Amino acid sequence: MKRISTKTTAEAVLRELPSVLGAYVSEDMEGHPREVHLLVRSGPEPGSLARDIRNLLEERLGVPIDQRVISIAQLAKEPEPEPEAMEEPERPPAPRPQGGGGRPIFAGLESTVAAGHVKVTVRLDWRGDVAEGSAEAADTQPGRARAAATATLASAMEAAWNEDLRFELDFASMVQALDGEYVLVSVLGMSPSLGRRPLPLVGAQPIEGDVESAAALATLKAVNRVLSLALGDGN
Repeated sequence: MKRISTKTTAEAVLRELPSVLGAYVSEDMEGHPREVHLLVRSGPEPGSLARDIRNLLEERLGVPIDQRVISIAQLAKEPEPEPEAMEEPERPPAPRPQGGGGRPIFAGLESTVAAGHVKVTVRLDWRGDVAEGSAEAADTQPGRARAAATATLASAMEAAWNEDLRFELDFASMVQALDGEYVLVSVLGMSPSLGRRPLPLVGAQPIEGDVESAAALATLKAVNRVLSLALGDGN
């Protein structure tokens, strides 16, 4: 049986949607969509958008689509500009809170390459304590993104120090959007407090320097809400 690829058609169809900024589709052995990753504008409700996308792809590709393979990362809404006001005397900057308050903050990373593999070590700072996690992958751009995301999750779980809370990387991929490239990360969060099924968590970050830093920040965006609850801060 001849294999029919749907990747190019599916990505072109998805980019026609006004709310979609970037799309990445991977295929299964039969050439059907296996994973659909989207970066979208703020506004649409992700669950409703996923159903619309499933219906659209099934209609245009002529193959069934499991809605669970559709992952959506939504950009935060940009704040509206404040009205102009009279100039006030310049004030000294407020002191930065130590340790990032209730959520861990990205405190840097290191990458080392040997024998075609990259090892990424990510550090997170939470209230003055530094947690560290490491991971390895093939020395390619997608491999660097996966290693950084996995290392960030390891660091986050160390910071949480909660045996009931686990994070696993679902995927880390690059998508073109807004005349630039983004790292799109999907994480599965698992804990009795999150329900019986793994909770999908998605984050995105533009690549402004190295892909590892973008992947680490995208991963933090995905897990920060759940992580802050585990650390005792729901804000």
